[in-house]
Amino acid sequence: MLELLIGIYAGICWLLIKKLKLIPWNFNTQIIVFSLPIFGSIALILSLNYFCPITSDVKVGNRSVDITTQTLGKVKKVYVKTNQEVKKGDTLFTIDPVPYQQEINSLEAQLSNVKSTVSSYNLDIDAARKNITSLQYQLNLINKRIKQYQELVDAGAANRFDLEQAIATSQDLQSRINAAQAQKSSLETKYNATHHGENASIAELKAKLEQANWNLSQTVVLAPTDGLIPNVQLNEGAMMAPFKSAFVLIQKQQSVIAFFSQNELETVKNGDEVELALKTAPGRVVKAKLDYVVDATSQGIMNNAGGLLGGNSTTSGIPETARQLPETDGKLIAKFVLDENEQLLTVGSRGTAVIYSKHIKPLHLIRKVMVRVSSKLNYLIPKLH
Repeated sequence: MLELLIGIYAGICWLLIKKLKLIPWNFNTQIIVFSLPIFGSIALILSLNYFCPITSDVKVGNRSVDITTQTLGKVKKVYVKTNQEVKKGDTLFTIDPVPYQQEINSLEAQLSNVKSTVSSYNLDIDAARKNITSLQYQLNLINKRIKQYQELVDAGAANRFDLEQAIATSQDLQSRINAAQAQKSSLETKYNATHHGENASIAELKAKLEQANWNLSQTVVLAPTDGLIPNVQLNEGAMMAPFKSAFVLIQKQQSVIAFFSQNELETVKNGDEVELALKTAPGRVVKAKLDYVVDATSQGIMNNAGGLLGGNSTTSGIPETARQLPETDGKLIAKFVLDENEQLLTVGSRGTAVIYSKHIKPLHLIRKVMVRVSSKLNYLIPKLH
C-alpha cells in the first residue's frame, strides 16, 4: 500500500512539474518533492503501527481434552472413528462391565445378610438378658446351698465333697454369667453403632455399593463436550487403566491469539474490530473482535523463590511469551473472538492480524488494503523444489 501511495505521489509530481509545468523545477522544489514522501512515509508508518497495530505472529488453537477412564478393564466396543465429530454425551467406548456387575451383586447379597443380622440383634439381646437372669437365679440358689453345706460340714453332719462340688458349680455359673454379659455388651455395641442415624455395618456396605455402582457407570465413557476426535487408535480388547489416555478430543471452541510488542497496544480497547489473513485461508479475510489483552508475560512472573521465570519456564494461566528467539521475547498476548458467522478455522493456522482502534479511522482503509493484499499473497507458494 505504501508503494502505491508513493507511485501516485510520483505521478502527480510528474504531471504538475514535467507535463503541465505548473510548478518550476528548482532547488527548493526538489528539496520539497524528495523530502515530502520520506517524512510522510515515516509519519504514516508510525501512525499505522500505533493506531492500527499489525502482527504476523497469529495462532489459531483449540483446547483439547484427554479421554480417559477411571476404571480398569478390557475395552468392549469403540463407537467412534478418526476425524469424527461428536456431541456432548455421545458414547465413545465401553469397558467390559461384567466384573463390576458381579461386585455389585456380591455387595447386594452381603447387604441383605447384614440387614437380617442387624434386625436379629434385638432378639439376641433379649435372649442374652434372659439367659443372664436365669444363670443369676441358679447362682443365687447354689450360693445358699454352699452356706448350708458349710454349716453342716462344720457340724460334722455332711460330706465335704458335696460342699466342694457346690463351690465348683457356683464358679462355673459365675463364668457363664460373665460370658453372657460380654456377649450382651457386644451385641448392644454392634446394634448401637450408627453413622448418620443408620447402623454402621449397613452404612459401610451401602457406601461400598454406591462406589461399585459408580465404577460400573464409568465403564461407559461419554464425550464431555462437543468436538472432533482427530485420531482413534483404541481397539476392542485393549486393556484400559485408570487415567490412561485413550485418545484426544479437540473442542470446537477456538482460541485465536496474536503476539504484539509491548508498546503496540496502547490505543486498542476490548471489542475493537480485528481482521485476520491466514495462510490456510488464502484470499479470505476473517472478521473478529478483540476479546482482551493479557497484561502479563511469563518471564515477568516471580516464583516462590523470588526469581524470575525466564527461558522456557512457564506459569499456570500465563501464555508462554519467553521464547528462545530474541525478537519474540516478552511480547503481549491479544486474544480474539471470531464473529458468529465465521466458519471454524484450521487448528494451528498462522497468519497476519490487524486491530483497528477507534482513533484516526481514515487509516483503517490503508490497513484494510494491506490485509487483503497479504491474504491474496497467501496463494503464492515460493518453493524451488
